[in-house]
Amino acid sequence: MKCVSCGKRKAKRHCPALRGSICPVCCGEKRGVAIKCPPDCVYFVEGQKHQQLKVMHQRLKKEGAVSYVRRAELYNRNPGVFARIEKIFADTFRANRKLRNEDVLSALTLVKDTLDTEKKGLIYQHQSENSYANDLSTRILIALTDYKDSPEISEDRITIDFAASIVGEFLKEAKFYMENDSSPESYLVHILRYYPEEETPSGRQSEQLIITP
Repeated sequence: MKCVSCGKRKAKRHCPALRGSICPVCCGEKRGVAIKCPPDCVYFVEGQKHQQLKVMHQRLKKEGAVSYVRRAELYNRNPGVFARIEKIFADTFRANRKLRNEDVLSALTLVKDTLDTEKKGLIYQHQSENSYANDLSTRILIALTDYKDSPEISEDRITIDFAASIVGEFLKEAKFYMENDSSPESYLVHILRYYPEEETPSGRQSEQLIITP
C-alpha cells in the first residue's frame, strides 16, 4: 500500500488526520505542519517527546545547565507570557509560510531594542526594512505590554526587566536553531508543532506550552 500523502513510499502506519496509511518519512516531516495531527496521535506524541529530548540534550551540551535552569526559573514565574509569545509565532507562521527564522530573530532584536529604549525613559518602537519582522515585533510588544501595563492583570504582571529577560531567552533559542539546523524554518516548525491546528466548532486552536531549555 502506497503512502496516502506522497503516493510513492510504502505506508507503514495509520494517520488519523489523513484517515489513511502514511509512510514514516511523510509522518516525520509533515506532522503538525502540513498535516493537522490530532494531539492524541501516538506517533505525534512520541515524535514530540523524541524531538524535545534531542533539543534538550543538544542545548545542555552547548550551553550548560545554567541555560536550562535560567529558562525554567523564568517560565515558572510566568508561564503565560511564554505561551503567549509562542502562540504568536505559531499563528503568524501558519498564516504566512514565507516567514523564516531570520525574520523571528530580527523581530526579537527589534523588541529588545525597543525595551532597552523604554528603560532609558523613551517610548520609541524600533523598526527595520523587514516588514515581516516589523509586524511580528509589534505583536510581541502588544503581548508584553498587556502583561506589563494592563490594569486588569495583577498577580501575573511583569516588569520591563522581566520582559527583556524573556525576549533574551527567545533570542537565544532562535539562534540555537539557526546555528544547529540548516532549514530556514526550523525554529518556526519547532514552535508550530506544539500548537497544532485543530478542527473545533469554535475554530479556536489548542494551546500547549513548549518546555525546553
